[in-house]
Amino acid sequence: MKILLLLCLLLPGIIWGQGRRQPTPEQLSRPAGTINEQPRFGGQLKNAEQLAADAEFIQDALRRSNGNAREAARICVDLGWSYLRANIPVTAIKRFNHAWLLDSTLADVYYGFSAFLQQQKRVAEAEQYLSMGQRHDAGNQGLIRYYSNLAYAHTQRREFQEAIAINEKILGLDADNGFAYATSGRWYMQQDTAKARAYLTRAVQLNPQDSTSFLNRGWLSYGQKHYPAAIADYSEAIRLNPRYVSAYANRALAYTEQQNYAAAIADWQSCLKLVPPREKAPLFGTIGELKLKMNDKPGGCESLRMALQWGLDPAPEKQVRKLIKENCR
Repeated sequence: MKILLLLCLLLPGIIWGQGRRQPTPEQLSRPAGTINEQPRFGGQLKNAEQLAADAEFIQDALRRSNGNAREAARICVDLGWSYLRANIPVTAIKRFNHAWLLDSTLADVYYGFSAFLQQQKRVAEAEQYLSMGQRHDAGNQGLIRYYSNLAYAHTQRREFQEAIAINEKILGLDADNGFAYATSGRWYMQQDTAKARAYLTRAVQLNPQDSTSFLNRGWLSYGQKHYPAAIADYSEAIRLNPRYVSAYANRALAYTEQQNYAAAIADWQSCLKLVPPREKAPLFGTIGELKLKMNDKPGGCESLRMALQWGLDPAPEKQVRKLIKENCR
């Protein structure tokens, strides 16, 4: 798959659009750019060099994909979406065009064209390609992927209401789409906690292995000071993913609010085993403070000194040195 992705990246180096036949009035009305910067190459006729480049690309892609043109096309589509989300539409459309060369019956290709045209504010054309995609999309699975990509693109621009609205379209097609519930639940967290909880609860009902939704629902409970409920969700996230650092850290904070310092320390120590070296110092500092609260001065002082050894930023270092001066000999 990595080889195919590289192929989709490298072969567009050939510049199409030179040596073209005299354009028709319809073609003259299209936006400027070489023909591989328009969906389906702008419907323009290609010269011999361009056709040879297409044939070379298809032959190489099929060879590298063991003859699976659809799989090769999907890789190019995914790459096109990545460029579209990064706001590099010219490169995105080239990837979608390569996908179309490989499999012109793949619905995702036409949805990619539609998304590109929407970004270019060519709404009528975008709707046409959306309809073309639907004609190739029995079961609407490609349409669901299309909406998911659009929703993600909106979140990249922090347009959460627009992303939620698109997720509702997904749920209209698939009422049991756990991913749509999970993502909408996450996006609602900052604006409507009741809806966020409802969506996250539905997400974990549909997918009991969704550790992220358990974490997010725990975060909601923590923010509302419902610490037992938060701890229960964090614990479930940890059960599903024993290396989930965020779940250990959040559960440690909830335990601290309950003044269960021993349990909090145990979770911070779990974090110590999982984080990279650069993140260990503040964890040792937190453990040291909690041990002091438990009247464990030897243990607290040892952890605070470890924090200094691993290297703290100036402000927390000043706080740690103050604690050492007050509590440690």
